[in-house]
Amino acid sequence: MVHRKMDPELAGDPPPEAGDDVELVVLDVKAHDPGFYMNRTRTYFVAQDGSVYLVRAPGQPVTLQREDDLPADCDLSLVDDLALLHLGEAANLAGRRLVRAVAMPSR
Repeated sequence: MVHRKMDPELAGDPPPEAGDDVELVVLDVKAHDPGFYMNRTRTYFVAQDGSVYLVRAPGQPVTLQREDDLPADCDLSLVDDLALLHLGEAANLAGRRLVRAVAMPSR
């Protein structure tokens, strides 16, 4: 393994305007109960870890796309479509795998 030491004099100071280049955006996201949600044209799934996924949209009978939050016009709903139920299981598994990977770092 090679260890390198950075010389601060070579790096130099950042320009004074560099501090103005950073913008912090905070999203206030409401927690939703796990399950399927529908509005007039789309179906969403909220996983056990709170992640929101689009699972059905016009022209896409089956999709799994991560979203920031549910649209305001969605209502909790029951789904009997086997493909959507499998997508819900997959979304829950994906969330558990990510949590496990963070909790148990590789050697």
